[in-house]
Amino acid sequence: MAEEKVIAIGKKIKISKTQQQMLLAVLGASLTVGVCAVLAIYFVKTIGFNTKVITAKDEAIASYEKTIKNVGICIDRNGDGRYNNDELNECDPNAINAEDLPNTLRYNVMVNMANNVDLEEVGRESLDECYGIDKKKINFTKLYNEAETEDQRLYYLYMTRMCSALRVIPDALPSQRNTEALMASLNQIFIVSDWQPESLAPSDMVPNVKIEGLEVIPLSLMVEADSEKTLNVLDNIEKSIRTFEVSSATISWSGENRLELRASANAYYTNSLAVQETTKTVYANEEAGKKAQGGSV
Repeated sequence: MAEEKVIAIGKKIKISKTQQQMLLAVLGASLTVGVCAVLAIYFVKTIGFNTKVITAKDEAIASYEKTIKNVGICIDRNGDGRYNNDELNECDPNAINAEDLPNTLRYNVMVNMANNVDLEEVGRESLDECYGIDKKKINFTKLYNEAETEDQRLYYLYMTRMCSALRVIPDALPSQRNTEALMASLNQIFIVSDWQPESLAPSDMVPNVKIEGLEVIPLSLMVEADSEKTLNVLDNIEKSIRTFEVSSATISWSGENRLELRASANAYYTNSLAVQETTKTVYANEEAGKKAQGGSV
């Protein structure tokens, strides 16, 4: 009986050891599977995040290339629609002929617009510097394209703005608020109309403008003269290259064919525009991104 008990105890011990080994094997396998699952999830998330970063970089590069191409800053020498490091390093906007950059903003301004005959007709041609000794108008746009040094290009560019059809742009829509220049422009209109204004002053009421980048200079005007002269003043204001938008007006007869006009008008100018760089933060988790940006989850 004693031997049988010993044998039975030995079998139980062996079974117990076998169970322990099985449990350990199952536990090891579970740990291995768990670690592999965690690593797999980690690598998937890492790959997904890196994909977002690469996509954001590609979008930024595409935006820069689109800006460079549309404005006309550099020449795409191999014609692949992209700008490699060598092309960017060799790029010197001041040394590039605008005629070599068709269908760009630079080409349209410096070639098409600067040489537009119709715009030239309304541009200022009274500056002596715009004419040579032979009294012929100097083509500063051509000289700008043919300039060999940066100093020459800067000078010819300045003179192109003053003496070509490009002069129409700041005359029609200035890039800064200049009330004195506005009053001078109106005074020139009154001189042409052979009339001395009764009252002319900037207004304190500034209306809201819904067009982004467009600002307004309000002014009030009073004209009291015979009907023919009053209408002549209004006609010359209408013909002015600079826009004067009448927002309200009161017209009354004061006897002896005299017409009195009281009006409120707006003149416009634009804010300075430049390429704006933006920073984009890429988040691995959309909820984290919303929290960082102060949004709701």
